[in-house]
Amino acid sequence: MEFNIKLGNGQVLRGFIRSPGDHIRAVVILVHGLGEHIRRYDAWAQKFNSEGIGFAGVDLPGHGLSEGKRGHIRSYSLLDEMTGILINECMKTFPEIPILLYGHSLGGGMLLSYLVRKNPKVIGAIVTSPWLRLSFGPDKSKVKFAGLLKNIFPAMVKSSDLVVEHISHDREVAEKYKNDPGIHGKISLSLFHGAMSAADYALENAGKLKIPLLIMHGSDDQICSPDGSREFVSKAPGAELKIWEGGYHELHNEPFREEVFAYLMEWVNLKLANQINHTRKWNSEQHSA
Repeated sequence: MEFNIKLGNGQVLRGFIRSPGDHIRAVVILVHGLGEHIRRYDAWAQKFNSEGIGFAGVDLPGHGLSEGKRGHIRSYSLLDEMTGILINECMKTFPEIPILLYGHSLGGGMLLSYLVRKNPKVIGAIVTSPWLRLSFGPDKSKVKFAGLLKNIFPAMVKSSDLVVEHISHDREVAEKYKNDPGIHGKISLSLFHGAMSAADYALENAGKLKIPLLIMHGSDDQICSPDGSREFVSKAPGAELKIWEGGYHELHNEPFREEVFAYLMEWVNLKLANQINHTRKWNSEQHSA
C-alpha cells in the first residue's frame, strides 16, 4: 500500500507500508541509503511480513519518487522530522504495537545520530553498513572545503563516485542497480557535509545510546568502513556488532542474505520477548498495587 508523508516545508515523501495482518507483532521503519529508494527493500519487507512484522518506509528527500532535487537534502533536520513523522504515523496505524528502526548506509549513519540525540520511543534499532567512516576516506581538507562551500552553493551536486560492483557479490543485484531508473549517483554539498557531521556526532556521543542496537557490517565493505561500526559499538552501552566475513556493502543483497535475515530475526525476537516480559511485569506490579 502506498504511504506518503508531508514535511513541514510542504515536501512530499513517497513510500509504502505493508502489514502482515491481524497477528502483527511489531513494525519496522526503514531508512534507506544514498541514491537508492525504498522499493529496493520490497523483498526484505515480504520477509518481515512472513515473520508477523509490518514494514514502512519512504524515499528520502531528493530520492526515488519523493519530491526534491536529486541527491539534495537541504538540512539534516528534515531527516529528523521525517523519522519522527514515520514513528508517529506507525503508532497511529498500529496502536500499542512495538516499533523498531532500521537504517542502511547513509540511513544508518543518520539513524545512529538520531538515536543518541532523540532517544525515540522504540524497542530497538538495526543498522547495517552505516556511514560513519568511509572506506575511501576523503581527506580533511576536502571535507573542510565542502563545509565552507555548502554555505554558498548548498544544492550543488556532484557524483557520489559509487562503484556499483562494490554493493554486492551478486552480479544480478549490481545489474539491476545500474538499470533502475529510480536510482541516481548524486550528492549535494549540504547532504555530504550533513552526513559527515552526523557521523562525527554519532561517534563522539555513542555513549549516550539508551536503545538496544544491532549493527551489522561486511568485513570487505569498500564503501562504508566497518571500522566506524567497531568504534561506535566500543563506546555504546547495549550495542551489539556482527561482522559478516567477506561481506560487501548491502548485506541484505548478498548471496548469504538468508543467513543475514535469520541472524537479524533472532535478535528481533529476543527484543520482542524482552518487551513482553517487561509489560507483564509492569502489569503485575500495577495489579498488586
